[in-house]
Amino acid sequence: MDDASSLIEKLQTLQEEGLQEIRETSSEDGLEEVRITFLGRKDGRVSGILRKLGGLAPEERPQVGAAANTVKERLQGALEDRRRALAEEGEKEDGELDLSLPARRPWAGGRHPVTQVIDELVAIFRTLGFTRARGPEAETEWYNFEALNPPLDHPAADEQDTLYLEGGQLLRSHTSPVQVRVMEQYDPPIRILAPGMVYRRDSYDATHTPGFAQLEGLAVDEGITFVDLKATLAEFARLYWGPGTRIRFRPSFFPFTEPSAEVDVKRVIRHEDGTESETDWLEIMGAGMVDPAVLDAAGIDSERYTGFAFGMGPGRIGMLKYGIPDLRLYLDNDIRFLKQFATP
Repeated sequence: MDDASSLIEKLQTLQEEGLQEIRETSSEDGLEEVRITFLGRKDGRVSGILRKLGGLAPEERPQVGAAANTVKERLQGALEDRRRALAEEGEKEDGELDLSLPARRPWAGGRHPVTQVIDELVAIFRTLGFTRARGPEAETEWYNFEALNPPLDHPAADEQDTLYLEGGQLLRSHTSPVQVRVMEQYDPPIRILAPGMVYRRDSYDATHTPGFAQLEGLAVDEGITFVDLKATLAEFARLYWGPGTRIRFRPSFFPFTEPSAEVDVKRVIRHEDGTESETDWLEIMGAGMVDPAVLDAAGIDSERYTGFAFGMGPGRIGMLKYGIPDLRLYLDNDIRFLKQFATP
């Protein structure tokens, strides 16, 4: 028959076993099973020992009862501590690794950086009286070459050689055909911008692509001179790059303008520390006075009217503005690159 000392010893052993199982349990359900096993009212191991108190002498019962209460308190305390620890571990895991599928957000599109540059250029020239004009990308040899002065066997036409289609058509190598079409449809005064895609048999490298955006301008009216051309482009440069921007004209040759010039720009860079510095001269476009033969081919009296024209690559303008080193970045479709230019 058990005496008080043996029951107290059993309680101490039971306590160590209970604490060990609590430490090793890794779930809330497991802790509940441990509680029922050791502290359950009917079949709990502590209750089983307390049922033996009736066989003890009256003076021994308080000792065993006190020992049993101590075991209960320690096991209950250990159970609460372990529950809190498991809850904290679960919160930490949820924060570090969320295995739920995030909601699908609508795809937020945006304008391509070259498109943004074109819109900027068009907005600036609109303040100078120019209107945006469009034309077909699949053209005829007449509009792409002959109406612009060079015959098909001229070396200047070879430089603009493009991709030919069935039916005698070709992909335009510049947006100059739009100028001819506008002059055929409207009488002067004319001031238009013709942006759009053009195509040439160019190599694919850092500064050339077979397909690229181009923007050309045309002004035709009575009394237009080279001074008007230079004043227009100087004002454009200041509006686009800042008031300290300067432009320079260098003699050149284009079959559809005479005289012709390459246009360079020197910009003022403002640094974060408040200082300023100038860039080197950088070529941005070609320009010149419209050749009288081009006016005549479009049905405009070259004895009465004169005009100027210019053409630039918005992609290269964007390279200068944003410090982009390679023209191919526009076409790689790398979302990381394109997101830099996202507009709200």
